[in-house]
Amino acid sequence: MVRAKVGSYQHWKIVNATGELHPMHIHQVHFLAYAENGRPIAEPMWLDTVNVPYGGSVDVIMDFTNPIIRGMSVFHCHLLNHEDKGMMAKILFE
Repeated sequence: MVRAKVGSYQHWKIVNATGELHPMHIHQVHFLAYAENGRPIAEPMWLDTVNVPYGGSVDVIMDFTNPIIRGMSVFHCHLLNHEDKGMMAKILFE
């Protein structure tokens, strides 16, 4: 489980060590995607889903300053069969 302090920002590097694309999605908040595979993204943008390239990574800044709800939420791959097989993590907004 990931813990997120309400009112904070966190830097996350989302790494994909597989040979498949993974559209990673977070509930309740948004994040600023600013780098892919260590290189700056030309136009960083606020998202709730980002495609993490196979064998690559995406750097994001998670904005936990104003989550829609407090308590438990999730971060997961948006491919249903991946989500069903456990590619999901709980996030506790504290």
